[in-house]
Amino acid sequence: VCCKEAMAQLRLLVKQQTAPEETCAVLIEPVLGEGGYVPCPPGFLAEVRKFCDEHKMLLICDEIQSGFGRTGKLFACDGHYGVVPDILVMAKGIASGFPLSAIATRTELSSKQAPGSMGGTYTGNAVACAAAVATQRVLKEEKLIENSHARGEQLMAGLHKLRAEGKYPIRDIRGRGLMVGLEFDARCKYGTALAVTQACQRHGMLLLTTSVYETLRFIPPLTVSAEEVDLGLQIFKKALDEVFAASKP
Repeated sequence: VCCKEAMAQLRLLVKQQTAPEETCAVLIEPVLGEGGYVPCPPGFLAEVRKFCDEHKMLLICDEIQSGFGRTGKLFACDGHYGVVPDILVMAKGIASGFPLSAIATRTELSSKQAPGSMGGTYTGNAVACAAAVATQRVLKEEKLIENSHARGEQLMAGLHKLRAEGKYPIRDIRGRGLMVGLEFDARCKYGTALAVTQACQRHGMLLLTTSVYETLRFIPPLTVSAEEVDLGLQIFKKALDEVFAASKP
């Protein structure tokens, strides 16, 4: 249902706001990053692909946050959704944090640009490129993408177990692999998510907030072990107990 509504709004957009022939591309994150760690619903990205083909638009997937094993697949667009974009944008995980970004596309598109016309702050340098090569080798040799998938399932299961206890106002748990978001109930006061991150920090675990809503993001390194995930869940539960016990009258 949400897929159909979203596509209906997209089709309405090119009737009311912009003409299809004047729109060059649709740019989308397969998993929203700063928007709250929200994965595309099943079937949605494939419908966007059809929409772009129908109107001769390019589909650009932004996998700056979700790429290189973060979601349990090398890239979310084809790994989870079976969709190949016209242009793929990547950075962050490509070189394990070294300043490097990249754009992948078909030769027929890249050849339309004059050599040297594509540039940016994080274009390749020798050290960053060496880090990227080493990163790809480690991803494969140490099976970190498979670990991301397995540890992500463990993390999600643990968070759902906490929610099922009924003690905490958890509205939603979502994500792919080790890119997991947890949103608190809308009735929670402003700053709840931040208070939980601060409690976690006091116990030795770092979490980040995301989105305009009271949402946390779990992004452990792809090397995280099963024991470390269990420890993280224990710390998170302790932080929840502290924050929500303090909020009771």
